Amino acid sequence: MSGFQIECVSLGKQYTGKNGIVTAVDDVNLQIFQNETVLLKGRSGSGKSTLLNLMCGLIKPTHGKVMIDNKCVGELSDNALSELLSDRIGIIFQSFNLLPTYTVYENIEIATVPKRLKRIKVEETIFSFLEQFNLKDKAHLLPSELSAGQQQKVAIIRTLVKQPSIIFADEPTGSVDNETAGEILEQLMNLRKEKQVTLFIATHGNISEKFADRIFTINNGRLKE
Repeated sequence: MSGFQIECVSLGKQYTGKNGIVTAVDDVNLQIFQNETVLLKGRSGSGKSTLLNLMCGLIKPTHGKVMIDNKCVGELSDNALSELLSDRIGIIFQSFNLLPTYTVYENIEIATVPKRLKRIKVEETIFSFLEQFNLKDKAHLLPSELSAGQQQKVAIIRTLVKQPSIIFADEPTGSVDNETAGEILEQLMNLRKEKQVTLFIATHGNISEKFADRIFTINNGRLKE
């Protein structure tokens, strides 16, 4: 058995484009220990989002495999993968993915449904996070009534409220100002310290390297430490 929490083995992803085969991720080998913060840097189109989506099981590889806690993600049944994503993995999307007709509170609350927690516990946890992110007075608003930075904060709280052991973040500060970016990174680092959470963060370069234990770059789908 491997001692790594996350492991990519000869991982690759290809697509068929107008001009033939496009290699988005090219034979990636990567090992990540529990409670590590790994920063993945790369320009738009370099393959970083594809690699992140492969690692958390949202898309299937053309070849190779991803292991999480010694389980091959690609071999999990749909139910087992859903359970893994609900219980163990948190994903922060660049595009927020908030439900437009749900309030801020409801957008966060929906992430807790699979855990079947007591309502009072859910409410306490959500309002605690809203207060930490200076959004307590926004709980009743719709996403369209928030700024881009506030929407990103809500998306991050929706991930944190599940208390995942691994967080994959795709450009978590890409749409916010420097002050908001600092708040977001501070909360992620606090979570890592308090809960032993593993962080894998993809960025085009606006996140300081001081936050990372290890830093990788990706270019044309090829990974380099």
